[in-house]
Amino acid sequence: MASTADHVRKPQSRRGRKNLLELIVMAVTIAMIVVFSVTIDGFASLGNLKVVLSNSTSLVMLSCGMAVVIISRGLDLSIIAGMVAGATTFSILIGAGMPAPAALLLTVAVMVLVGFVNGWLIAYAEIPAMLATLASAMLITGLFRFAILRGEFLLLLPKTNPAVVFLSGNVVAGLSVPVALMVATLAVTWLLLNLSTAGRVIYAMGDNFQAARLTGLPVRTTTILVYVFAALTALLAGLVMSAASGTVDFRTVTNGTLLFEVILVVVLGGIPLRGGRGGLRNIVVGVALIAVLRNGMTLLDFTTQTQDVIKGLVLVLAIVADNYLNPRDTETDTVGDL
Repeated sequence: MASTADHVRKPQSRRGRKNLLELIVMAVTIAMIVVFSVTIDGFASLGNLKVVLSNSTSLVMLSCGMAVVIISRGLDLSIIAGMVAGATTFSILIGAGMPAPAALLLTVAVMVLVGFVNGWLIAYAEIPAMLATLASAMLITGLFRFAILRGEFLLLLPKTNPAVVFLSGNVVAGLSVPVALMVATLAVTWLLLNLSTAGRVIYAMGDNFQAARLTGLPVRTTTILVYVFAALTALLAGLVMSAASGTVDFRTVTNGTLLFEVILVVVLGGIPLRGGRGGLRNIVVGVALIAVLRNGMTLLDFTTQTQDVIKGLVLVLAIVADNYLNPRDTETDTVGDL
């Protein structure tokens, strides 16, 4: 019979391996910064740093939503479709002359409904999260593109609208609205995971869903909360991205690149796909690597296809590392969670 010390050493060993991955990711990020600074003119400039930060705001918001979902042992494949749907709803409403506060309130209600439906399908209809959110993504994309945009891929925003100008402007000198919203999203995510009752339930669900349910924790309502939160982070990301570019592009959903990047951020940051562990630091670590890699490849003029191949390879390596560092536990693992 194994001793108590043996049981203690195993979790400690696993935590050590998790921390090792985090250190490796941080080291790789620093190494890339050094290499790109030497080989690419202007990479280490303040202007490029601002570009990297600005281009990372929507990725951080989406990663916060996905991280909370994955910590609860879920998966949201509809988060990019939700992002585009939210931006489309807001753009159409303000384009029709509705005041921005009313348009935003109505758009928030739409996104809460999207998150609620995802959560209800998973918690009450007991459809696996991967299948429920994949179907949701297809439904949302088809509904908005064909019923609302009449088959078009692009929706142009009224760039002179005060709401669009505000979203792409500054709160104060040196602090843009997207960066401020990004910081607010990070803060709310930290509060949700660390200081709320729902956060404790989220970690319990990810660690052992069956045990959490049998002990009477509100796993069903918390599941709905998790997917509503993901939908709202998707809305913020969509508003920021569309205001910056002046368009809502449905090809963001169909090409799948942004969804891969979000999952890559979460896995590289050290949040296991089987849930139960992770936090804000993991999101920041993962985003830092992807943001630097994406910026460096763009400045090196890599084609989109080449970038996708490299990011796909990194994603495969990250999933393999996650599988090694977080092996399935036959006592707590549930077949078909995702």
